[in-house]
Amino acid sequence: MKDSEYYVWVLVGSIILTIILLSMAPLVPIDEPLVYRASSGVTYNLTIPVGVSFSAFIALIIFIISILLVSGYKNDYYNMIIDASGISFAFLNYLNYYLIWYVWRPQIQMLPFLVEISYNHAATLQLDIGQIVIVIFLYRLYKRLRKPRSLSGPDEKL
Repeated sequence: MKDSEYYVWVLVGSIILTIILLSMAPLVPIDEPLVYRASSGVTYNLTIPVGVSFSAFIALIIFIISILLVSGYKNDYYNMIIDASGISFAFLNYLNYYLIWYVWRPQIQMLPFLVEISYNHAATLQLDIGQIVIVIFLYRLYKRLRKPRSLSGPDEKL
């Protein structure tokens, strides 16, 4: 399979996987879907951000398990699962950060492999697994594109 055809199928697979995982978002077990903050009088709906976070977690689990089980195989279909789940996780991860920003309006600063979130003068520093997955995906892309190709023409030696 040519590289361009492979990555078209990876993109299609990641879109399908993202849609399937987002449809699983309502299945997330959430104790308090609405949170009321008395100091500002605002009620926050946590159902959507927690559901997207759950979907991203499932995509990450699929990515990790598929890398551990089938990364050594030369089969393009197995590698499509790895790459599609990686793209799906990266998209869902940053969609989740956007929804966190949209609901609470914290200050979010992206650092190399880290995310700093500040809200009401309290800051937290998180490992950004989305960037790690993107680096793994780009490494796999580089490795696939650098694979030696056979030269066209006759195979006889002179």
